[in-house]
Amino acid sequence: MRPTHLEIDTAIIRENLRRIKDSLPEWSTSTAVIKANGYGHGSVMVGRIAVEEGYESLAVAFPEEALPLRAAGITVPIYLLGITLPQSFDLVIEGNSRPAICESTDLEALEACAARHDVIVECAIAVDTGMHRIGIRPQDAMEFIEKVESYPHLRVDGFFSHMASADAADKTEAHAQTAAFRDMVTTIRKHRSDPFRFSLANSAGLLAVKDSLFTDARPGIIQYGIMPSLDVPNRLGLKPALSFYSKVVHVQHLGAGEKIGYGGTYTTDRPMTIATIPVGYADGFPRSLSNRGSVLIHGKRCPIVGRVCMDQLMVAMPDGVGVAPGDEVVLIGTQGQESITVLELATLTGTIPYEIFTGFSERVPRIYI
Repeated sequence: MRPTHLEIDTAIIRENLRRIKDSLPEWSTSTAVIKANGYGHGSVMVGRIAVEEGYESLAVAFPEEALPLRAAGITVPIYLLGITLPQSFDLVIEGNSRPAICESTDLEALEACAARHDVIVECAIAVDTGMHRIGIRPQDAMEFIEKVESYPHLRVDGFFSHMASADAADKTEAHAQTAAFRDMVTTIRKHRSDPFRFSLANSAGLLAVKDSLFTDARPGIIQYGIMPSLDVPNRLGLKPALSFYSKVVHVQHLGAGEKIGYGGTYTTDRPMTIATIPVGYADGFPRSLSNRGSVLIHGKRCPIVGRVCMDQLMVAMPDGVGVAPGDEVVLIGTQGQESITVLELATLTGTIPYEIFTGFSERVPRIYI
């Protein structure tokens, strides 16, 4: 087995999901967001645990992402968070997923596809409350319901919107989006008694914008123990579940003045011991960590020297710390008294933990403990 792997603690995933679920009022349902292969953690694994913990539904981005969940025997509703084009409508039927729809959706083509398969397609109407990504205007909700219901094989399941700034320190925009969604819900309920699903609260909303929860909670990144931003408090005590490991494959001792890696971007300023690790940007370890990041070996931080290669990287060993091929390397996680977090990597590379997680390639094995 390849020495480079991700280790995912299923007990921590389960506990995170349980704490989120327990924090919700009894009247609220919950939808576990497991798009992008469960934010890199494994959608089937997280989906199974979520269902076991009482989550009533799951959410992915595209119909293709629903198929492995169905193949794994998961039967709860699966919502699609992105707009599906007509060429993929057959996959919506195949995966028995609930597509997001708005005025850009070809409803006639969706109706024709549903009629051809002789099924009723439950649809979630996307609402644009201020992010301006997808969705109808809130004030057009009643008219759009009637339009959807004019097709005999389409049915409105409910409505959802996405919060753009719930993770910001200033919650003004988040409250404005919540107010717009609430006004729409109030209008719909005045005219309809259907038990529509109304979903707005994402991870940041659940933890920091209390009035964003309507009938359904939609946690994402917090399921994996990571806060959406430093401005969102971890009030549920959620823990990271993912660690990233490898092993040293080569050790060499260099004198002063030796250049390391592509382009020779690092030059040794004294005699140094250099360890090579079989991890690179093709695995999802950012190249921008070249000469910036570090790893843990024997509980000590070892700085990355030279450019991160496609499949390998090199680190400098601290003076007095021995190293040999086969020694364990921690790229994300804890070793001894030291830790490297995904937030640290994201900060060093000028991105967010979401991008680090979803960047791990399929060639990196996921080991579940």
